[in-house]
Amino acid sequence: MGDYYKIREKDIYTEILGEDSSPALLFIHGGPGGIGVADFIQYQGDRLSKNFKVIAPEQRGVWRSQAILDEEHISLEDIIEDFEELRKKLHINKWSLLSHSFGGYLAVLYANLYPDSIEYMIYECPSFDFALSERSMLNAAAKELIKLGDLTLAEDYFKVLREITDYKEINRLLMKVLNELGANYNNYMWFGNDKQIIDRIATSTNDAKNLWDKSTNTRIKLLKDWRVYNDVFTELSNVNKPSLLIKGKYDPITCEVQTAEFMKRVPDKQVVIFDFSGHYVRIEEPDKYCEVITSYIYKKME
Repeated sequence: MGDYYKIREKDIYTEILGEDSSPALLFIHGGPGGIGVADFIQYQGDRLSKNFKVIAPEQRGVWRSQAILDEEHISLEDIIEDFEELRKKLHINKWSLLSHSFGGYLAVLYANLYPDSIEYMIYECPSFDFALSERSMLNAAAKELIKLGDLTLAEDYFKVLREITDYKEINRLLMKVLNELGANYNNYMWFGNDKQIIDRIATSTNDAKNLWDKSTNTRIKLLKDWRVYNDVFTELSNVNKPSLLIKGKYDPITCEVQTAEFMKRVPDKQVVIFDFSGHYVRIEEPDKYCEVITSYIYKKME
């Protein structure tokens, strides 16, 4: 069960598990928005807390954390400053960052601003470039249309991908194809047959509709600032920390270009591909995920 911490005038819901004497591990969830850390805690809370002090906050305005009011502004910097303030409040000298998807983007920026607060970097299916990720997602969604028997519509999207470079137009078309996929909108993010795990966790939560609305409002506010579509490749080069990239073989977010940039820009690096996962490695291969992270950090500590 989590608790609320007053962080920079917002009540931030945070799950903390494990012993104080264990290495500290901050989980930075993706989104923006979504169901916060609910799925991470369900699948990795008990596993990772055997060897780490796990700190898993839900970002301001997301799920169980305090809402962002209509008249309020929120920025990437707000989220990062919340992490740093939480670290101080918990009296943690240094922690390692375990980030997922959009959380990887935040982790890179955090490590640039506060390098002395961070020990190791672990990225699970990160996006270092929203524009590249959304092009890859549009391609994967078009392939899903083929599976559903709509070859003509899929070909239209493949044609668009060959001809259009404007990221705002790609974003608009991605939203369109997800709407056309309907109940299958999320299929391409998974490897296994069960593609409704996140939805089930969400709907089993008390007051789920209001929580979804809150998270969606925060997502819209953040993405209105098109600055989030600037890649963080230069900032990634500045992160002088041992770094592990965890990637699901069927993940559409961390495309080949982003993986190549990681390999080129990070000196002390390791990449582990999970053969039976899409975008949610921690859910689809939970035991191996925990084992890889634990082994990586403890070997680096030797």
